[in-house]
Amino acid sequence: MKLFKDYIGRSLSKRISSGILAFALAVFVVTIGLLFLKSRHMVLQEAFRHAECALDNTAQRLEGYLGEVETATHNMEWVVKNNMVPDSLFAFSRRIVELNPNINSCSITTEPDFFPEYGRYFSVYSVRDGDSIETVREGEYEYFDKVWYKAPREARKAVWVDPFNDYNEGTLSSPEMIASYCVPLYDADSTLIGVLSTDISLPRLSKIISATKPYPNAYSMMLGREGHYFVHPDTSRLVTTTIFTDVDPKRQPDLIALGHEMVAGNKGSMRTVAEGVTYVSFYQPVKKTGWSLALVCVEADVTAGYVHLRFIVIFFVVIGLLVLTFYCNRTVRRFIAPVKELARQASHIADGDFSERMPRSNRTDALGNLQNNFATMQQTLEEHIESLRSADAEKERQNEELAQATRKADEADRKKMAFVQSVSHQLRTPLNIIMGFMQVLRDNFKSMTLEERQHLTATMQKNSTSVSRMVNMLLAASFNEHHQYLERKDKINCNAFAAETVHFFNSRLPQHITITVDSALADTQTITTNTDYLKKALYELLYNAKKFTVEGSITLRLRQGAKVVRFIVEDTGPGIPVEAQAKLFTQFEKLNDFTEGLGLGLCISRQFARMLGGDLFYDKDYKDGSRFVLEMPRVEPRVNTTGTGEGTK
Repeated sequence: MKLFKDYIGRSLSKRISSGILAFALAVFVVTIGLLFLKSRHMVLQEAFRHAECALDNTAQRLEGYLGEVETATHNMEWVVKNNMVPDSLFAFSRRIVELNPNINSCSITTEPDFFPEYGRYFSVYSVRDGDSIETVREGEYEYFDKVWYKAPREARKAVWVDPFNDYNEGTLSSPEMIASYCVPLYDADSTLIGVLSTDISLPRLSKIISATKPYPNAYSMMLGREGHYFVHPDTSRLVTTTIFTDVDPKRQPDLIALGHEMVAGNKGSMRTVAEGVTYVSFYQPVKKTGWSLALVCVEADVTAGYVHLRFIVIFFVVIGLLVLTFYCNRTVRRFIAPVKELARQASHIADGDFSERMPRSNRTDALGNLQNNFATMQQTLEEHIESLRSADAEKERQNEELAQATRKADEADRKKMAFVQSVSHQLRTPLNIIMGFMQVLRDNFKSMTLEERQHLTATMQKNSTSVSRMVNMLLAASFNEHHQYLERKDKINCNAFAAETVHFFNSRLPQHITITVDSALADTQTITTNTDYLKKALYELLYNAKKFTVEGSITLRLRQGAKVVRFIVEDTGPGIPVEAQAKLFTQFEKLNDFTEGLGLGLCISRQFARMLGGDLFYDKDYKDGSRFVLEMPRVEPRVNTTGTGEGTK
């Protein structure tokens, strides 16, 4: 031991390595130990869960098998009760065995003297023998005392009875032990008239239960109401012995406790010892029967995964310790080696030479940190200067954005003020005219000629129409801000609609230029739309054409496209300058601030067109005035909120 301490003490790296290794070993062992205990618990839990799932699956298969027998029996019950005729009972007994391969035999037994002509006893019995079925009237014996007859009669309901030997001297019997599902038969007055009993083979029942074997040495067993073995690998114990038979209460209390738990119909698991072998028994009751099913596993099989895990953990602990020892020693030596180099660098700094930039170190100890701190100071100063530059640039960018935002706000205020002034002016002017003419009519009505009165009223009507149009424009603009789609249920004839619209304009807005219609559509051409809003969109185009066309012509052309009908308004007016076309459909934009209007007409018309599934655009290729194209879908379209803008000439 002293030699080992001296060997360790001569080397700094070995001293550090041994200290680190001792601490790491303690942490490693404790951690692995805790993980092992946790893993052991999880492995055992998983093993128990696996066995419990296997038992549940077996119970479900068994209950499904018994359920099929119960269903078949009850399906035949009402037929038997309503046809209590000797010949029919023979057919019913045979039929239920024929139709249900899970049923081994069936008996229909009546109360004493039910058929006086047959005497005190009458019992029909059918039994399966290989591929054949034999049906007979049983011989006379006191079957009223048999458990399969007494149990349902006393319980006054259908019951399962424990497996039994069906042998009765002098009559047909099943060659195998059977378990019976017995249903009491009552007439309309609730008087017992007999018992319908269907039987299942105990060997077949045992085969279903024993099919599950989650572990190599596991086996299944089933106990009756009093603890009799009905399913067990040792067939000599079946029916004749119970789980309590020949059990020493002092040496095997666990087996007695298991028997009581199963007979009581409880569910759970329990360790038992038999012949020096420890078993884990998982048990649960079989519904509606009073029987109890158990899966018995050798504990060594259940815990095999835990034992395997223990060897794996030991192997990895040993390998981990060896790797940790090698890595610890190598790492410490690598960290100690650069001490001379650091001393040389410290001497160089002590001489006052700061001209060279301190190189960075990859080490993480105190000396490495010291070296890196000097290099970090230089880098931090450089980054600080760069951050100041970035801050100045960011501040300049933010100032520019603020200036742009200010300009946009000023522009918005200017447009707002201009719009308010325009609305006020354009509403005030016609209102003043109307009020003035009303005053003239009031004061001079009797002295005025009919022609003068008609002139005044026409002027008042024109200005009222102007006021109404501007108010409608403002309402339409407000409506469009909250809607993107208009319901289209009106079916209109295109040519008739165009003629009616042009007639309205020619009669209501007289001018020396008359609007004409040029249609290339068939007289039967129709579209489905919203008439009111289509009129508003088209009225605005015709109104503008009337307002700006002093001489020449105005034509409403109707043309048909692949999927649309086009309403084309052409005039020979002054046209629209190229520089103004970009803002043609922008709200509150007017080509001439001194003309009548709010700058809303074309914008609202386009929005109405798109809300109707179509579009409105200005034909830039037309050079003889202005041409606006209003497209409407020929069939019910999808909602169009963007438009396509196809030019037409």
